[in-house]
Amino acid sequence: MNLECFLYDVRDSILVLTMNRPEVRNAWNRQMHDEYLKVMRAVNEDDSIRVVILTGAPPAFSSGTDLKSFSEGVASFEASLSRGGAGQEITLMREFKKPIIAAINGAAVGLGATITLMCDIRMAAESATICFRFTQLGVVPEFASPYMLPRIVGLGRAMDLCLTARTITAREALEMGLVSRVVPDDQLMPAAMELARDLASKKEHAIRMTREMLYRHLDTDFCTAVQHDAVDFMEAVRLTFDGR
Repeated sequence: MNLECFLYDVRDSILVLTMNRPEVRNAWNRQMHDEYLKVMRAVNEDDSIRVVILTGAPPAFSSGTDLKSFSEGVASFEASLSRGGAGQEITLMREFKKPIIAAINGAAVGLGATITLMCDIRMAAESATICFRFTQLGVVPEFASPYMLPRIVGLGRAMDLCLTARTITAREALEMGLVSRVVPDDQLMPAAMELARDLASKKEHAIRMTREMLYRHLDTDFCTAVQHDAVDFMEAVRLTFDGR
């Protein structure tokens, strides 16, 4: 795939997608948004890829939106976003058919932090930091982070992180449940690959359906969830016995 802002590497049915603008700490501009949509749409329909790992070219995971476009005014900033805005990316990641692992290898700031919330599993290197820095810039959180962050860490912690815009360490992120694993820096990608291989080894329909159920139930009442679960369980049983 012809890309300028990402490195695309498929190994063992696992796509390692690396944000690759290290000269600006992997800041997102219009081209990067458009390439991300292009890649993820293609991967979503590619049955040979079972898991996606999203990471950044050192020294950062991502510094967020390219502040050059932000500093040049509203028109320039709007032009830096993908056609149709970030909503396309959020919806695509929410409805994705396969798991996405965020391997946070350095600073994840602003959009660089919020995009991880739309990943299914977040793991971080010991030296990684996370900052929802929006109020420092006089703006508000985006990329569905006001929806996802309280559901991941709780409302009180989400308020703390978003209102203060303070930077937290990987260990703090682990303690509050923002990431599920922290490993030494040189073990991050091996650990992410090991996790991805484990997910890829399982029945595709079981992983896909479980992911769908967990997201759907964020907004489902208990009785409806029980009814849907019964239907989904029997469908999974049927697919397993059909040899899928």
